[in-house]
Amino acid sequence: MKLRFWRSWGIAARLLAVAVLPASLMFVAVTGTLYVTAKGDVHRDVAERGRLIATALSLSSQYGLVSGNVEQLRTTLHQVLRADPSIVCIAISNARHQVLTSECQTRTFTETSDYDMPVRIESLPDTDQFEPPSGADTVSRADGSLRTVGHVRVSVSATPIFEARRQALLLACALVLSAAIASCLIGMWLAGRLRHTFGAVMEALRSIRTGNFDVRLDGARPGELGELQRTILQMASTLHAARHELEQQVVSRTRELQEAVKRIQQADAEKRRLITYSNARVEEDRRRVALDIHDHLGAALISVRLEAAALVAKAQANGDEDTAKGARRIAETAESLYASTRDIVKSLRPEVIDTLGLAGAVEEMVRSHDKVHPHCQFTFSEDLALTEVPSELAMPAYRLVQEALNNIVKHADATEASVHLGLSRDKQQLCIEIQDNGRGFDTSTSNQSGLGLIGMRERVAAVGGELCISSPRGQGTTIYVTLPLTPGKSS
Repeated sequence: MKLRFWRSWGIAARLLAVAVLPASLMFVAVTGTLYVTAKGDVHRDVAERGRLIATALSLSSQYGLVSGNVEQLRTTLHQVLRADPSIVCIAISNARHQVLTSECQTRTFTETSDYDMPVRIESLPDTDQFEPPSGADTVSRADGSLRTVGHVRVSVSATPIFEARRQALLLACALVLSAAIASCLIGMWLAGRLRHTFGAVMEALRSIRTGNFDVRLDGARPGELGELQRTILQMASTLHAARHELEQQVVSRTRELQEAVKRIQQADAEKRRLITYSNARVEEDRRRVALDIHDHLGAALISVRLEAAALVAKAQANGDEDTAKGARRIAETAESLYASTRDIVKSLRPEVIDTLGLAGAVEEMVRSHDKVHPHCQFTFSEDLALTEVPSELAMPAYRLVQEALNNIVKHADATEASVHLGLSRDKQQLCIEIQDNGRGFDTSTSNQSGLGLIGMRERVAAVGGELCISSPRGQGTTIYVTLPLTPGKSS
């Protein structure tokens, strides 16, 4: 049987139980033993006394029975009854069991024991004048030499004797109780000292658990408790040393991490500067190439077209139709090359940014996509509070929108797309929101996050902005970009 309640006891309750329970059990056992032993002794004593009294009365009442002196018998019974309180009742009867006299206590007892003893005398060789008449069936002989002349019945009870000894039993129980109480007090005192030691040990363990290893214990105490305290002190010292070493390692690793983060930040800042510089150089090269194409190649194509037109007029004047047809083809080819040149110049350096600003350029680009791609409806909107965007920010923003619209056309399978330009609440950031109702994609997978998105992120990071892409599967894509209007300031 498992003592489940014992598990929930604390050290104080267990030590108190160890101190009190053995003494209490010993008191109960000793008291019970004394009671049972005393009761058994009293019963044996009363039984022996009843037999002795019955025997003595059978011997002393021979003469009274033979002579018929009932008064003498009554006096004897009265004296015996007064002399022994354990006798409840004494009765003397003749050989025919007729009670001649009896004496009884006025007090009644529930438990009594009866002892019968026959009264016998020796038979005389001559005619016994006291012998009853021949033929009387009440006279019996035990053997040839003795005959029974009466009976003695003694009823005894152990209660008076036990009551007489109760005082001594109570005194013995009181002594045992005193010894038990003394044992309990001594046990409680020892348990208190032990509890004090255990309390100090538990307090030390709680302190160690909270991270405080500066504990105070009596390591010089002998025995198992002393060994326990020394072990705890050694454990606390080891843990303190280990924590100190770990803290040093943490400080060292933290310093290394801070230096690594600082280097990463420096590298990131350098990368942003490089990207910004590269983008600026690319845009500058594009502008230069666009100007060269516009100024030289465009002018040359215009000159070729004019020369071809003059040649056509001259050939027609001379009636040379073959030459006129050839000149027309040259003029048409020059015109086509000039239009292609204009498209190339426009893609290299959109002149509309310089003339209409960022909002006008983006609106023109959205309108162009809407015309070229009839399967998807492109719309544009802007805040009325949108002011002039700095030139160093306008081109990255334009390229972001351009890349996003190209991705929509290539991958989204969308039927609707929108571009919105606006300002943040504090008017310090340019906000660009591009939405479509396409199939969406998982931005965490490398096969979907292609070079276009990487380029967009790099452009945004280069100017200190932030880019957020939300693209649940089958629910379209939303690209939200914030770019600081103040150079060198990010959101």
